[in-house]
Order: sequence, then C-alpha cells, then structure tokens
Amino acid sequence: MTIARSTIGKIRGTYDQLSRTEKEVAQLALDSPAVVSEMTIKELSSAAGVSTATISRFVKRMNYANYREFTMALMHTSIEDTSHPSSFPELAEGDSLATIASKTFHFSMNSLEATNEALNEQDLARAVLKLINSKTISFFGLGGSSIAALDGYHKFMRTSLNVTYYPDYDIQLMQAARMGEDDCAVIISHSGRNHETLKIVDELKRNDVTIIAITSYSGSPLAQRADVAFLSLTDEVNYRSEGMYSLISQLAILDSLFMMTVLRISSRTDHILTKVRDVIEQTRHES
Repeated sequence: MTIARSTIGKIRGTYDQLSRTEKEVAQLALDSPAVVSEMTIKELSSAAGVSTATISRFVKRMNYANYREFTMALMHTSIEDTSHPSSFPELAEGDSLATIASKTFHFSMNSLEATNEALNEQDLARAVLKLINSKTISFFGLGGSSIAALDGYHKFMRTSLNVTYYPDYDIQLMQAARMGEDDCAVIISHSGRNHETLKIVDELKRNDVTIIAITSYSGSPLAQRADVAFLSLTDEVNYRSEGMYSLISQLAILDSLFMMTVLRISSRTDHILTKVRDVIEQTRHES
C-alpha cells in the first residue's frame, strides 16, 4: 500500500534531520515496523529510551496527526509484508532472472509511490512559479545525477523558457558564476553531499540564484540550502548503494515539474512544441 511504503521512505528521507533521541525512535520503526505498530506510546518510549514527548514530536515531523495514525501506517507495512512476502526482499544471488526482474520493478514502483506521497503542493507551486518567471533555468548534476539533469534539460527545451545544461563540472561552475537573482538553478544530487555539487551551490548562493533541489535526504547540505527541495525517496536495500532507484524518482519529479510548467504557459509553449516536433519528424523521414 502507498501509505505504508511512503512511511518507511519518509523516515529514511528525513533521518539525517532528526535529533539524537528522535533517531532512536526512527531506527526502531525501520528495523521492526510490525512490532512498533502494536506498541502503545509508553511502550515505545520505554523501548527507545526516550520521552513520550519526543515520540510525539517525531510523529508530527513525519506529518501524521497523532501517534495512532503513525502506528496504523506501520501496521499496513506489516500486513503488506505478510500478504506479499517476496515483494520487497533483498536481491539474492540465487534468484531466477524472472524473480530479479520482478523485484526490480517492485523496488521502482515503491520508490515512485513514496516520492509522490512526500510531494507538497505548496512547494510545487513555488517551484513552478519560479521556473515560469526565470530569465534562465540551468540544470546541474554530476555523476549519476547528470542523467537526470540532462533529462530535465531535454524536456524543458520543448518550452519557450531559456534553459541550459553542461555535463562538464568546470563549465557548470562557470555557468553558476554567470547566473543572477532573476535565474533559477535545478540541482540534482542523490546524497546532497557531493563536494563539487556543493561548490556550485556556494557560487549560486553568492549570486542570489533561486535553487530547486532534488535529493534523497532532507537533512543534506543541498536540501538545507535550497529554496525548494523535493525528496526522491526509496526503501534502501544493500545491493544498490548508488541510489539506483532514486534516479527513477528524480526523473518523475522532473516530469511533474515539466508538465505543470507546460500547462501553466501553454499559450507561450504550444508553437515551440510544434516546431520541435516538426524538426524531429523531418529527421525521421530523412533517415
């Protein structure tokens, strides 16, 4: 169920931002969601070695109205695991090819569900408004995140907006230095801690550029310094350490921002879309 998996995703996504005592609660919920779902708040308080007030703060931080609502979400996790015991286990060396494919698709769908659940309409509105009114929109991403940055650039090229993307780090840094307060930067980083990415952020902040971040961790330096941050959430499994499934969520966030922007400026964009479509169609006929 969407709410169950998004609960685990939200806990992991906000873990770095939690206080030391809140992390005690979070770790118990991550390790044993079924057990925690059956605990009273006093029992969890005792098990985690924290006060009930800490648990209440943690629940509010996870955007649940009260403790009961939080434990109900964890209970759904337990029910889902019992009903579909092979839905989200680790990939194993002895798995058949069909099983590996099935698990991979389930991981991807879970990541999308958790990411969608975490989206905030107010943040989306702020981001789209800035994108529409920016003089220039530049996409930044290094390593694996460069794939998402290129995809965002490729899509927004179909609009009437002025967009840029450069795969080379040095050129990205120079582009950041050229931008100003009327511009917008879309920065993608799974960890939000990449040293070179943060140097780009430093340059953008010096120039008062609006930063829209897409990352997996709300407590990361990138998320904390961005004007708007979107979380690409996923349930971690040990087999993939480089955020393989977070990339799928990053692309979905960019798709959403693109569609929202296009629909808000359709009168300005329709003729551009038509021209781009015609040019691409000509290349197909020529080949």
